[in-house]
Amino acid sequence: MTSPTFLHQLPEEQLKKLSQNDIQKIQQAEQLYWDHKPYTKFYAAFNGAKTKKGGLIRASTDTYKVKGISLALVGDEAIYADGSTAKIISGAGSAITVHDRSAALVGSPLENGDEIIDSPITSHILRLYHDAMIPEGFMNPTLGDSKNV
Repeated sequence: MTSPTFLHQLPEEQLKKLSQNDIQKIQQAEQLYWDHKPYTKFYAAFNGAKTKKGGLIRASTDTYKVKGISLALVGDEAIYADGSTAKIISGAGSAITVHDRSAALVGSPLENGDEIIDSPITSHILRLYHDAMIPEGFMNPTLGDSKNV
């Protein structure tokens, strides 16, 4: 199977020879390619995200917010009804970082074996294409690694 050629990959001389109709057809083909290329979605976790064991994520930064709700990062904690806490130990790795800390994802594990299962904000999605390299540190436990916590 051959790889598609995208408009941004064409030499300038070739682009100048294309008609508007040709450009539109290529753009439609590109969109069709991206719409049907196999990928897995990972949702970013935000303050108030829920865990399997009934915890709520408490985001520690105000650096990145959506609708006033902070993005959760590796090292942030879940708080439970009994007052106990557990830190998020892995996330998006190098794919999404804030101040050198990886963003937490729905599916991120916590140090107590719990897992984030839902987030109040679902507009931020990381698409990992099946044929692409996995981002460095993606969903690898990093607790204790000062760069990620």
